[in-house]
Amino acid sequence: MDDATTTHALPARQLFTVPDASSVRILCTTGALWLTLDHDPNDVVLEAGECFETGEPRRALVYAFQASTFELVPRPQSSMRRRLAKNSSDCSRSPSVWAATRAASSG
Repeated sequence: MDDATTTHALPARQLFTVPDASSVRILCTTGALWLTLDHDPNDVVLEAGECFETGEPRRALVYAFQASTFELVPRPQSSMRRRLAKNSSDCSRSPSVWAATRAASSG
């Protein structure tokens, strides 16, 4: 990813792929988004004004519950930054995190 912030509009019920979520901060500017990282049991829901960061170099899928816009803000990729990202975030609000469990889906 280059050094420029990019803005994306996502129609309702559409997906967007971020190949390496550790390289960006995902900032929801309008609407509501659902995020999931490959091989991570936790899902994240972002509403306008919320953002998500991870130090894990994994693919992220971004799904729009409704027509939404979001920004991908480049992040430094030093190893120290990745370690610190697990423990803190400079996002303005914490996103809702939903644990995906088989028991909940099996009824």
